[in-house]
Amino acid sequence: MEANYRMERNPNPKGENDEMPLHPRLIPHNTYNIRELMRYGKERSTYSEADIAGALRLITDLVAENLRSGNNVEIEGLGFFSVSLQSRPVMDKKELRSESVHFKNVNFRCSQTLKDRLKTMPLTRLKEEKLRTFNDDEKYRRLQWYMDRHPYITVMKYRGLNGCSDYAARKDLAGFVENGTLEETGTRHIAIYTRPAGNDEPEPGSLIIDSNITTD
Repeated sequence: MEANYRMERNPNPKGENDEMPLHPRLIPHNTYNIRELMRYGKERSTYSEADIAGALRLITDLVAENLRSGNNVEIEGLGFFSVSLQSRPVMDKKELRSESVHFKNVNFRCSQTLKDRLKTMPLTRLKEEKLRTFNDDEKYRRLQWYMDRHPYITVMKYRGLNGCSDYAARKDLAGFVENGTLEETGTRHIAIYTRPAGNDEPEPGSLIIDSNITTD
């Protein structure tokens, strides 16, 4: 099976209007859980699903125990695991006690063997349906139609509403924030856009949204 990708454009980190270059982004077919991997492993070996499950559980426990003990772990053909730490910033090491140092994350560095196996992966560009494009006035009307029916909108919902790229959606939403139509809230990873408090938009006229809205 060939892997699919599509070309996407990141927002300009400087907030300027200049478009950034396109880059390929992998579009996964699926995400396989451990039960599915065990089933495939059974079909390709003489081990039972229980044998594979037991071996994976043992390896997971051993990796966790060694990382917890301050060791690094290398699984040949897969990669190298290590632990990173965090603490409050200090200028002198004497300002920090051991109780103030905590686990931050598990780092994974892919092995060269795995990289070599993936270098020849077959790739094909995902065929995307051509979506309608709308002018600024129509985008504004469609946004108001949506906000009259929902408490907030996300980048993904805006993309579906107007049939645009991630870059274009973020650019449009930033413009709506700048002119006071929307306010940006949410988290660092998921932006949520709402109407400013007390901003009551007039009830829109008849508007048909028939082609680009995505559902949960």
